Amino acid sequence: MSEPYQPTLTQLRAFAAVATHLHFGTAASDLGISQPTLSRALAALETGLGVTLIERSSRRTILTSVGRRLLPYAQRTLDATEEFVASATAMATRRIRTR
Repeated sequence: MSEPYQPTLTQLRAFAAVATHLHFGTAASDLGISQPTLSRALAALETGLGVTLIERSSRRTILTSVGRRLLPYAQRTLDATEEFVASATAMATRRIRTR
């Protein structure tokens, strides 16, 4: 039996940025990555999950119904990761000061 798919934070960031901006160029710029890198990350996420999160055309980018339902989970995961890193950094700083 194979392990369940585990998306990367990079893939979740790509999805959240495209969903927020509804524009690949703006999302890539916001993340500080190239548009092809962003597209690959989002495509890998969709392939891994077996769903289409974003509908793409030459004229527009829209969130699918599945994308709308999954976006809050991606955002909570990213928020929790930021909190985790901030807490760990604060603890490491206090530990260094108390030595």
